[in-house]
Amino acid sequence: MNELVLTRRKIMFDIIFGTAHAIYLAGALVGSVILWPDQTYPLHKAPEEREIVEVVGFHPQWYKADSKCHYSGLLVPYVRDWPETVRRGQEEVVLPPDLDNTAGHAVILDQKSCPGKENEQVFLVDAVERNFGFLGAGADFHFDNPDEQKPENRPKWLPQVMQRVQRVGEHDTTAKDLFNTVMALEKTRAEKARAAAAASGVGSTSAPVAAGQDSSSASQVASAPSTSTTQPVAATPASATAQTN
Repeated sequence: MNELVLTRRKIMFDIIFGTAHAIYLAGALVGSVILWPDQTYPLHKAPEEREIVEVVGFHPQWYKADSKCHYSGLLVPYVRDWPETVRRGQEEVVLPPDLDNTAGHAVILDQKSCPGKENEQVFLVDAVERNFGFLGAGADFHFDNPDEQKPENRPKWLPQVMQRVQRVGEHDTTAKDLFNTVMALEKTRAEKARAAAAASGVGSTSAPVAAGQDSSSASQVASAPSTSTTQPVAATPASATAQTN
């Protein structure tokens, strides 16, 4: 059962990070956005707190061109639902997933506001990779857009965290708004990916097949991968359980 849950989590965002998406973004890679927390924020460490999200705010340094701008989003706990390879002496050991302990806290930013401008929707991620202390106001964070990262560099916790945001969004307006913002951005980018793929002569079957869904249908996608080898299909988000979430 746990293996099925892990598989579903891993493929949830295949629809977003498909081949055509990589084609579209090949020339768009940018560096990290360096931001500082507005204040100190608590970390939700206990298992019973994992379905809690914390509203957070970040800002650039005073000397930056956009120093008057402000970013907002959520702090979301996650567990390590992937195997981890560590070195012990001269040998490498593969640690199995640990679904019982909070491993860290993802920071997902979805809004950028600047004086005199309309608010901008963004998708920026970073993490506090620990389960103690606080998210401190004096630390700098290096945020990246997952769409602009190489596949091997994308956070392994991202599908799990977005599923958690979706669940919390059923009773929390802020979480619902963030989930809908990210889904809308990904829908637009996937459409551009298909257009770029078509313009470059790549067949339409290389593009993600369900990226045109709106945020309401994103929670109802197929629960198993397609039998086609060219079209990644997302999975239904795994339901919350005491053990896996």
